[in-house]
Amino acid sequence: MEDMMMSHIRLSMKVMMAVCLLLSCASFLPCYAPFAVADDDVHHHAKERKKDLGSAFHHAENKKSNEAAGQAAAWILVAANITVAMGLFVRGTIRHMNLPAQITDKLKRFNQLQKKFLLPVHCILNPLALGIALIHFLSATSACEASSLPEWGLLLLALISGVGILVKFKVVAGNLRKRCYQIHTNPIPIALLVAVLLIGHAVVD
Repeated sequence: MEDMMMSHIRLSMKVMMAVCLLLSCASFLPCYAPFAVADDDVHHHAKERKKDLGSAFHHAENKKSNEAAGQAAAWILVAANITVAMGLFVRGTIRHMNLPAQITDKLKRFNQLQKKFLLPVHCILNPLALGIALIHFLSATSACEASSLPEWGLLLLALISGVGILVKFKVVAGNLRKRCYQIHTNPIPIALLVAVLLIGHAVVD
């Protein structure tokens, strides 16, 4: 009888120990859970920050490359039209200044010489500048929502270059070709193009 009681007592103690162990484990899990959730939140926020930093870095790289394309197009455009600027300067000097015939002849010869060497550069670099300007414009579409002037500038550049190509390759003939040449060499469209590009970029920036 006494042995049976001892067996019951031992069994009861084992059950109580098992219950206490389970309760201890159950009480430990809720304490661990917030740390686990917090750890997940930390990892989630770290991933979000990393994603945001990556997006910002990618945006900065795109902006930098887009600005580089715009500057390249501008410098190529300047280099392509040095011959135009010199031609306008020489013609204006001869027309508006009462110079001796000897100086006038020298200026005319200089103008012919610079055209001989620089016009091929003009014909090559202008279409290149137009292509890079188009890439620059397409890359900056969101920025161009602030103003439509960059679009007009690109359109003017395309029209002036297109008319020049028609004249260069003799696509049109007769009076129409002469008209195209007058449009292409007229300083007013060129001045308008420069004004639109400068004002448009100032507004966008």
